[in-house]
Amino acid sequence: MEEVLGKILAARDKRAALRAEISNSGRASLSLNLNIPGYPKSNEKIHLCFKMVLSELTRHLLSHRILVDVSAEYCATDEAGDFFLTPLLEENYAIEEVKQISEQFEESHPLGRLLDVDITNVSGEPVSSGKAKLCYFCNEKPALVCMREKNHPYHDIRNKIDSDIDVYLNNLDRERTCKDLASKALNSLLYEVALTPKPGLVDRFSNGSHDDMDFATFLNSASVLSVYFRDIAEYGYTFTDGDLKKAIPELRRIGLLMEDDMFRASKGINTHKGAIFLLVFSLFISAYLISNQKFSYRAFVNLIQVLNGDLVERELGRKILNENQTHGEICFEKYGKKGMGIRGEVQAGLPCVFKHAIPVLELHLLNVNQVSDKTLNSSLTHALLALIANNDDSNILYRKGVEILEELKQKAQNAFVHFNDEKFEFLYQDLITYCDKNHISPGGSADLLALSYFIFTANKH
Repeated sequence: MEEVLGKILAARDKRAALRAEISNSGRASLSLNLNIPGYPKSNEKIHLCFKMVLSELTRHLLSHRILVDVSAEYCATDEAGDFFLTPLLEENYAIEEVKQISEQFEESHPLGRLLDVDITNVSGEPVSSGKAKLCYFCNEKPALVCMREKNHPYHDIRNKIDSDIDVYLNNLDRERTCKDLASKALNSLLYEVALTPKPGLVDRFSNGSHDDMDFATFLNSASVLSVYFRDIAEYGYTFTDGDLKKAIPELRRIGLLMEDDMFRASKGINTHKGAIFLLVFSLFISAYLISNQKFSYRAFVNLIQVLNGDLVERELGRKILNENQTHGEICFEKYGKKGMGIRGEVQAGLPCVFKHAIPVLELHLLNVNQVSDKTLNSSLTHALLALIANNDDSNILYRKGVEILEELKQKAQNAFVHFNDEKFEFLYQDLITYCDKNHISPGGSADLLALSYFIFTANKH
C-alpha cells in the first residue's frame, strides 16, 4: 500500500510541476480530474466517463469563448487517476470569470462534485471561489469535514460513484442512440422520395401517377413527422415492462398525432400514412433492442410479430356490411392471403424487407463508409425493384385487380434480374411507362423501401 501511495504522490508532484511550467511561461491554466477516493483511481469505466466529461467541458469553455492552447494540452492516466491540463490563451477575460464559468459547469453537471475543475493564475496560485464544497456522498456537510471525520464507509462511497457513473454513461448512450435513430428515420423518408426516377411514384422531377402531390408535398410531410422520431426512440429505449404489448396504446397515440400533422402539412393528402405505421413500430423496437444490447434482424422480426400478433384477423377479418368495409377488408375478402396487404407483411415478420430488400442494400452498401448520391440512388433503385416484384400491394390490387398487379410484379422482376446488364435501362423505362399508362403507384413498396433502409442503417449503430 505504501508503494501505491508513493506512486500517487509522485503523479501529483508531476502535475504540480506541469502547472508550474505553464505559470513560469506567464500563462494561466485549467485542469480537470475526478474526485475518486481510494485505489484504483481509474478503470475502463471511469476513464470513459472522464473522456465524456472532458468533451463536455471543452464545449462549455468554447461556448463561453474561453480559449485554450490545444498544442500544449496534457492528458494522461496515472496512479492518481485521469488528468487533463491546458494553458489558457489570451486573457480577454478576468481569471475569476473563468473560475465562475468552470464552477457553473461543475454545478450543472449530473456528476456534480465528482468533478474537479481547477484554475491556476499566471502567478501559479490556485483561484478559489471561497465556497466550501459539500460532501459528494451526503450532500450535507463540507467535503473536507466528512473526509476528516471518516463519516462514510469507503465501499459505500465507491458504490455510489460507480452507480452514478453508470447512470451518466447510460444517459449519454440513450441520447446518442435516440438522436441517431431519429436521424436515420428521417433519412429513410427523404432518401425514398428523392430516389429518381421511380415507376409511378413521386420523385425529384416527376409526380409519377399522382396529380395531387409532388416532391415538395413529401418534404413538408417528412419535416413535420421528424419531430416525433426521437420521442418514439426515447420511449422504446426506456421501456422496461416485460410485456411489450403494453406499449401499443402509446404507440398508436403517437401515430395518430403524426397522421394529424401529416394531413395538416400536406393539405389533406396521404403522403406517409403507411410509413408512419411502419416507422412508429420500427423505431420503438430498434431503440428497445439497442438499449438491451440485443439488436439483430432476427430479434427485430420476433418483436414486430409479438407486437402485432394476429393483425390480419383482428383488422381485416371482421364480418360487417359491405358499404362500411375498408379497401383492405374488401381485398382480404376477395383475394384472401394475397389481399392481406401491409398487415399481412407485418404479421409475417416483414419478409419483403428482410428476404428481398435488405440483402440488396447489403450488396451495395454494407462496406461503404461514405455513401455518394449515385451509389445511394443505384442501391435504392435495385431494392425498390425487389420490393415491387415481391409485394402484393393491396392498394394496386383494389384499384387495378390481380392481373395488373401480377404484370407489374413481373416487369419489376425482369428489371431486377437485368440490373447490371445492358437490358436494364430499357426494362426499367418500360416499367415506368407501364405505371404511367395504367396510372399505377406502388406506394406500399415505397413505404417498405423507406423501412428497409431504416432497419439496414439501424443495424449499423
